[in-house]
Amino acid sequence: MPVVQYRPTAWAIALCFVLAAGTLPCRAARANDEEAAAVPGARDDVDTSHRGFYDRFVKDKLYIKPGVSYLDFSQLESSELDLSGVEFPASLAVGKGRIAGATATIANQSIATIGVGYNIPGTGRHLSFETIIGKPIDIDFIAQPGTLRDQSLAPTADLGNLVTGDSVLEQALGQTLSDLGSAVNSATGLLDTGIPPLGRELGTVKSLPIMMTLTYHPFPDAFVRPYLGGGGIYLYNYDAEISNDVLTEVSDPGFDVSSTPGYILQAGVDIGSPQGGFYGFADARYIGGATVKGSLSDVNVRLNNQALANTLGLLGYGEDIAVGDADIELEINAMIYSVGVGYRF
Repeated sequence: MPVVQYRPTAWAIALCFVLAAGTLPCRAARANDEEAAAVPGARDDVDTSHRGFYDRFVKDKLYIKPGVSYLDFSQLESSELDLSGVEFPASLAVGKGRIAGATATIANQSIATIGVGYNIPGTGRHLSFETIIGKPIDIDFIAQPGTLRDQSLAPTADLGNLVTGDSVLEQALGQTLSDLGSAVNSATGLLDTGIPPLGRELGTVKSLPIMMTLTYHPFPDAFVRPYLGGGGIYLYNYDAEISNDVLTEVSDPGFDVSSTPGYILQAGVDIGSPQGGFYGFADARYIGGATVKGSLSDVNVRLNNQALANTLGLLGYGEDIAVGDADIELEINAMIYSVGVGYRF
């Protein structure tokens, strides 16, 4: 029986070369990855185009920090309430300009927050960007103890200013003084307006803080990892409204709170495994350089003294008096203290 000898054809030989060539890049890529893994810091120079999105952009880079934050405005500085557009008959009880001791502040509060950070590639997790996300904050403006909260802004009216030589007004004034007797000082003509103190609550505004900080982690691979940071913030304020019963008794005055930029200084510590997973954190942020201006317009108040209202009625005015406009500035020197549990992907 004749022996048949197998001779590979030209196409079979070519196919073998193609298959062999196709496996070489894969083997080379695996070898490069294994070699890079053995050399710290060398992986950044390896072609990662064959790796997935998670490995390239998320792993060892993205982290989140859900927690509870306490907003402390106790160091806030307030200007005195500045009145403008004061006209007769409001000028009988109050004048234009600043009212001594009439200051305001912002109420402290606790809110839920979520911090989001991203380790900058190529920095070995030493540098990262951080921000805080969450729903808009309801900021409460309150009157500080003193003139604005505890005293009437217009306690008395100087009826002496009504004596203009008009016989009708003089007769009305004389009748008022006669009816009230010792309640009015005949020399000064001062009469109680009956306008009460404003009390504690003034108004509210929704505030969306947009912030970003650059943080430095000197010991990214330690169990206890302190860090420092700094950056900017923009307080976007909207939907301001007056919540004070005295100011809204007659009508709803206009209320506007300006938005403002500022700066942030940050310090904190992460505690836990430096590997991916959960860890605890505590953080403090200082907000400075931000000044908001609260503006009230078309303020009207009600006189709770019928004799005074009747007297002004002779001039065509009633018990509801237009006071004018008011402005106040608050310099935000706030602290944000946060604690919670972080997670690094």
